[in-house]
Amino acid sequence: MVASPRHVEVQTASGMLRGSVEGDQARFRGVRYARAARFANPEPEAPWEGVRDALAEGPMCPQPPFGLALLALPKPALPMGEDCLFLNIAAPAERSGDPLPVMVWIHGGAYVNGSGGGLIYEPSRLVSEGSAIVVGINYRLGVFGYVPLEGVAEANLGVRDQLAALQWVHDNIAAFGGDPEQVTLFGQSAGADSIVELLAVPEADELFSRVILQSPPLGLNKGREAIAAQLGANVLASLGEIDPREASIEQLLAAQVAASVGLTGDRLTVGMPYAPTPGVWPIAPAAERTDRLKRRAAGLEVLIGYARDDFSPFLDAVPALRRARASAVLRPVTEPISAELTRRVFGAPALALARLLSESGARVYTYRFDWRPKGTPWGACHCIELPFFWADEEFWRGSPMLGGVLWDDLEALSIPVRQQWLSFARRGIPAGDWPVYSPAERIGRHFRFEPRYGG
Repeated sequence: MVASPRHVEVQTASGMLRGSVEGDQARFRGVRYARAARFANPEPEAPWEGVRDALAEGPMCPQPPFGLALLALPKPALPMGEDCLFLNIAAPAERSGDPLPVMVWIHGGAYVNGSGGGLIYEPSRLVSEGSAIVVGINYRLGVFGYVPLEGVAEANLGVRDQLAALQWVHDNIAAFGGDPEQVTLFGQSAGADSIVELLAVPEADELFSRVILQSPPLGLNKGREAIAAQLGANVLASLGEIDPREASIEQLLAAQVAASVGLTGDRLTVGMPYAPTPGVWPIAPAAERTDRLKRRAAGLEVLIGYARDDFSPFLDAVPALRRARASAVLRPVTEPISAELTRRVFGAPALALARLLSESGARVYTYRFDWRPKGTPWGACHCIELPFFWADEEFWRGSPMLGGVLWDDLEALSIPVRQQWLSFARRGIPAGDWPVYSPAERIGRHFRFEPRYGG
């Protein structure tokens, strides 16, 4: 690296990138890892001459408004655009000693929302505390990345984007001080689900060796071939005479939303209809998935878990349940429903995967996030662990799911949790006394905290 007081330059395989020096970190934002025309496969970026700025985040994939309002109060969002195949890199500004472990974040958002950066996924705490390099990736979502459109688009373009991003990291991260042989994929919700899919993709085998899976909704992986076909037909029907290749972004997003109405299939799965389709490259056919996961397990290191009340916020989609959960008197009536759906969608499938991988040769650690902040109806809900790793006080101030916990208190709780994740990224073993998964002790670590914090 060649540093100046404000900028730092790195020579990648394709050309020179200019990033910024911010305190003790070097930041490279809006790094293009591929290009793709609408409904086309991603193609590697061609080499360039001179120095290319990597000072501002690239646009995120076009998407409808984010629906999980409990996460945080409204915050500025990144611009949107179809040309969205960018990643962000945060690394220590000073390099010394051995190459650093690399953590690649795959964001969640039900395959229709989110990005690999923005205010919510601010990585500075992980980088500073762990001497690690953190990479966040954008990929195509919804109708742009996951819907088969007859004669127009194949399914799983978003997965192909993820593969292209991981290949770029493998080929270039050494220039930023990272170790391409020590890459940990970590993700939450649909991001964790994506990583499970990548475990069954042979083309990804050499691109990572550790995974952290936070609340993957594996219980929703049912009948997706039929749902994908319905989505594609519904999108085309919604567009009518409009060619999807010529439609505006707004028309495609409206068709995406309309297409999810009236789907048939597993009642829970159709609640997250956009997702990878089995049997379309690079995703394994459903009949081969288990065998592929067993094959990948040897030498793999896995950290997998979920939140005690993961499903609770999704009950709010049912008006009667939302009203009941808003009432301290009626809320206990809804808790068995939340517990059972959490078990079906998140808990039982995660532990079944832990057992499968462990018995097939992986070293596996499991957890459950049990912290229930005071003053919220959702408990240890979906996304509750995100502020323990990402962003800062400005972003999370007023977050409904945090129930008014003081930032200093939350930060005191967060530091040891981050150290667990960082230790796993460095050594494949979480810090502290955390037993390896066994059928007798299925959940190796419960994250609980002192009463004054709730939980």
